[in-house]
Amino acid sequence: MTTLNRLPAAVLLAAIVPLCWMAPATARDSDVGALHASWRGCLHRNFDLQALVTSRTLAVESAVKSCRSSEAAYLAALSTSPLVDDEDVSRVRPALIQRAKGWLLSKASGTRPL
Repeated sequence: MTTLNRLPAAVLLAAIVPLCWMAPATARDSDVGALHASWRGCLHRNFDLQALVTSRTLAVESAVKSCRSSEAAYLAALSTSPLVDDEDVSRVRPALIQRAKGWLLSKASGTRPL
């Protein structure tokens, strides 16, 4: 078992997400960053649309469900990093989704994005 496999999901999430913006960027890094931005954009658009017709809580769930393909593409790109593997990405996914839900629910208050 690697050291990364023993890290708690929150610590691993905190380590993985910033990897998208570290310099110098390679083509793969920019792909991961673009996929992350695409996933966030999808969440944002779907949440905004659903929040017009339903509660914010239901809008969050709907946005997450609607953006699964963008999420899967982003996580697949993360798993190509030499620092993490598929198992690490699978373990961190629930924490990433919780963070995204929290961001969507609190975005009106001006908190920082995921």
